[in-house]
This record gives sequence, structure tokens and C-alpha cells, in this order.
Amino acid sequence: MGVSGSLKRALERSVAAEAHAAPAAAQAKAGRAKHLLLGDSGEELAARYLAGLGFRILCRNVRAGRCEIDIIARDGDELVFAEVRTRSANPVAAPEDSVGPRKLERLIRGASLWTEEHNYNGCWRIDLVAVTVEGNKAPKIEHFRSITEPMA
Repeated sequence: MGVSGSLKRALERSVAAEAHAAPAAAQAKAGRAKHLLLGDSGEELAARYLAGLGFRILCRNVRAGRCEIDIIARDGDELVFAEVRTRSANPVAAPEDSVGPRKLERLIRGASLWTEEHNYNGCWRIDLVAVTVEGNKAPKIEHFRSITEPMA
């Protein structure tokens, strides 16, 4: 089921409004590097965006072996392991370009470990949520479903 353009834009505006309130809270996390704060805010935006699409967020920032899973959610009957990539606007490389074969292998390994540890036998997939931030503009959020082959 796809999302209409107007619904997607409404969700992005809603998430952007929340994002403008977040910098003060992010500044309160004393000692955190700027890129980590950007990543934290991107994960928050991604979780809100997915929830707005009807996903049920189960957990965030989960360790499975040596892998970290940013978001685990339910999309209907399917379990979704979401990788979030947040970048400042860059004409050379978009956030989704930073997920190469090595990262895909780690994502698959982490999701497989998690499903084994939790005795989950249903269908699952790995999605990517790319967040691009540019100054005071509303963040651009792109959702790529099933960035690997569907798993069962």
C-alpha cells in the first residue's frame, strides 16, 4: 500500500514542526558530538514518520550481537528492521548512498540474530529511512522498503 503524495507531505510537515522544537532538548545532552545529535534527531524523526504511516514502533536502538538496529517496528503482519541514515544536505552524497554491501551484511546479520533470540518465525524485512537536513528547511524524509530481499 503506497502513501499518497499529499499524505506524505503532511507527515513531513508534522515531523518538521516537531524537529524545530527539538534542538533545545538536543542541546541539553551535554557532551554529545554534533554528528551524534544529528543522528539522534534523525532517528526520532524517522520513528515519528513511520508511526504516522501506521507502523507500530516496538523498540529502538537495539543491540543484536555486534550490530545495532535503529528501529524495530511492525507493519501489519510484517516485522520491519529500519536503518536510519541522517545527513546534512550534500550534493555529492545522499544519506541512502552511505549504506554499502558491508552495512547490508551487518543489518541482515543483526536482524537474523534478533529473530533467533526472540524465536520469531514470521516474515520480516529491512527498510531504510533517509533523513536530509538543510538549515531551517523542513527535513526531507525518504523511505526505502525492503532494501534486501524479503526474509521469511
